[in-house]
Amino acid sequence: MSVKIIVGSTCDVEENIKKDLIVVPLHVTFGDEDFLDSVDITKDEFYERLERKKEFPKTSQPTPMAFMDTYKKVIDNGDEAVVIVISSKLSGTYQSAKLAANGLSDKIFIVDSLNVSIAEGALVDFAIRLVKEGKSAKEIAEILEEAKKKLRLVVLVDTLEYLERGGRISKTSAFIGGLFSVKVLLSMEEGAIATVGKAKGVKNANNLFISEIEKNGSIDFSMPLKLGYTGRESNKIEKYLREVKNLWEDKVHSPEFIQVGSVVGTHAGPGALFLAYFRN
Repeated sequence: MSVKIIVGSTCDVEENIKKDLIVVPLHVTFGDEDFLDSVDITKDEFYERLERKKEFPKTSQPTPMAFMDTYKKVIDNGDEAVVIVISSKLSGTYQSAKLAANGLSDKIFIVDSLNVSIAEGALVDFAIRLVKEGKSAKEIAEILEEAKKKLRLVVLVDTLEYLERGGRISKTSAFIGGLFSVKVLLSMEEGAIATVGKAKGVKNANNLFISEIEKNGSIDFSMPLKLGYTGRESNKIEKYLREVKNLWEDKVHSPEFIQVGSVVGTHAGPGALFLAYFRN
């Protein structure tokens, strides 16, 4: 019997980690066209359509049946699983996963990450480490419940346009932000998105990014650290990272940039910088 890790497609990780995961895709809808996230539409294809600005996409969680089918394959193979999903305050994915696991509590263990995207990915990376150490699914789930309390995600949003289009901020705020080149720093607080600061211009935004990390405790470099970006290219993100790389330089190998998926990209828009880490 082995332990499998099941995730939703909101979990963003490096390519070499994906082979160790079972992914249950969410849905992305443009008008009348419905796609299975990262199955029927790639991340690049999604951002290309998003940037056209003709249709604002909608996203929806997997059905309980989609999780049930996945669980059945795992159990029929004689295995057990840890299911790690996007924050229950942002999506119904957790509820679908939970409903599908009814009566399977000895084989399927569900963890609400209280996070999203690369922060989910950081928790998943840690879970894979625990699988390799020989921990059972129950043990891994219990360890993750404690670890997630130290998990932090900060996001520097390059434009307010997509937050406004998704109804996250008012049109007035988005207009003023665009007029004065205001960058917004977001974080996850108790499973929900929170605005932690605003800054005018790139330099001030980078300073805000660094100060927010420093004031919330140092980075635990023994745990996974993830860097992500939205859009089809990472060039703009590399410019930002040159200013903040002293946070991890000489402490970990240069992290791989992870392209953030459609669910979060819908609201963050292209050009956002993501950092996920565990606090000491």
